Amino acid sequence: MYRVLIADDEPRHRRGIADMIKSLRPDCRIFTAKDGEEALRIALDNRIDIIFTDIRMPNMDGLTMIEHLKKQSESIKIIILSVYGHFDYARQALKLGAFDYLLKPIETKDIVEMLHKLDGAIEKERLRIRDRESLRQKLSSAIPVYEQHLLSRWVRSEASEDEIREVERLIPEGQIGFIWVSIIDKSEVDNLYTGDEFAEVKTSLRNWIRQAAEPIGQVISFYLEGDEHMLVSVMTPRHSLEWLLKSETEHLVQFIEQVRVEYELTVSIGVGDGVSDLRHEAPRSFKQALNALDFTFYCGRGKLVINNEIAYNPRRPSLDLVPAETGLTAAVAVGDRVKGLDALEQLIQRLLEGDYPSPAHLKHSILYVLVQLIKANEPALGKEAADNFVSEMEFRIPACSTLEELKAKAGEYLDQIINGIMDRKNNKSRRIIELCQAFLAEHYMEDLSLEMVARRFFFSPAYFSTFFKSHTSMNFTEYLLQLRMDNAKELLQDDTLKISEIALKVGFRDAGYFTRIFKRETGLSPEEFRKNDLK
Repeated sequence: MYRVLIADDEPRHRRGIADMIKSLRPDCRIFTAKDGEEALRIALDNRIDIIFTDIRMPNMDGLTMIEHLKKQSESIKIIILSVYGHFDYARQALKLGAFDYLLKPIETKDIVEMLHKLDGAIEKERLRIRDRESLRQKLSSAIPVYEQHLLSRWVRSEASEDEIREVERLIPEGQIGFIWVSIIDKSEVDNLYTGDEFAEVKTSLRNWIRQAAEPIGQVISFYLEGDEHMLVSVMTPRHSLEWLLKSETEHLVQFIEQVRVEYELTVSIGVGDGVSDLRHEAPRSFKQALNALDFTFYCGRGKLVINNEIAYNPRRPSLDLVPAETGLTAAVAVGDRVKGLDALEQLIQRLLEGDYPSPAHLKHSILYVLVQLIKANEPALGKEAADNFVSEMEFRIPACSTLEELKAKAGEYLDQIINGIMDRKNNKSRRIIELCQAFLAEHYMEDLSLEMVARRFFFSPAYFSTFFKSHTSMNFTEYLLQLRMDNAKELLQDDTLKISEIALKVGFRDAGYFTRIFKRETGLSPEEFRKNDLK
């Protein structure tokens, strides 16, 4: 049974969400709050498991409430309720530790999906807490906790002189070698294993690493302190480094495949350069191994990447390579999606010429180009839509884990920008047509011309003629004539009105001309139409 709190200053919203949750989970205990202060008090007094909260509330807003709660209790799962235009607030809430967000208006299926996600997250957290002590014991059974702490500080260049001297017990001075780093896909682990199960997997992987390294030399492997998904291996080869880096890599490739088959987990391996004195130079090899792992952004996860075999320069500032004109502006101006995607692809290819930049630099460059594109088109998009695009992109683009995902996400935003501009342009055009039609409905009986109406709406006659027909499927003269004929038919139902009077009322100065036009359009004279209509 969950204790669920709904915080929203709108009574109908509170009641609606509470009713939905109660109907889906009758055993849940529901609490409600009208503002952040009341929600904070209820959460701390009642050991709340889940909070659905609006952001904008009186007395204390949702963001402030989240900050207070996260200081008091890390275990509460907070779901933000946000409208589309306030995505920036939701992004801030996620950074503060909110679990997820829902966009209003909220439907039952949204609550169903969110409760399912919460079930998995809460269950995993409970297992993780229960198994934490067991996990520490299993890790320390192969390598003492302090030793893992010491080696982690050593490879990160954080070790003091005294700590480096302690490392000498494991790595003698002058020992040649290199470091490789194996990283396990965290999302796959979370989906497949409990904490206790993953502890067993980690022990097995360390043993497999030792077997894979046996033909090469001796290895010390440890999980990096603070990141249990990263296995660092310090390799001291039996032969020269030159010989090592040209052969025997198939053992590591086999290890990657073995883990994939046996545990359904993706492992990527980055190999740093060899050094002549591991005790002092291991941090450089470790950093190179991490750079090699970064390169899986380009080549794909589940690969072996050797640092000295890749064209990679993580310090290369790709933003400097962004041309002043990318071709995207012209494509967006005419709403050409194909041309826009082609320009985006060419830009990315240009940024990747020569040594590849770090994924962070590349993503920053793509984000910069898209943000500038939005700013240039802010009048066409509208300020609220433009701001929301920027907020969402600043959150989503840096989160891309592969080049293909980055291309797809950037293309998706480019498409949304074009759609937003075209929709707004179409809405504006529809509004102009509606105003024009309203004007004609009010003044159809007057002596109107295409030129006069075009001037009234600040168009040239030629453009207005095309614009009007594209939105009404009739040219201006046809539309005005139909309007007059429809009103003439209405007036003919009044048998007290003379035909000449009706002709004047609908914009004809000559009753005879009116009669000829009416018969041409309806097949009947005005008198015949009146007789048929009044029968």
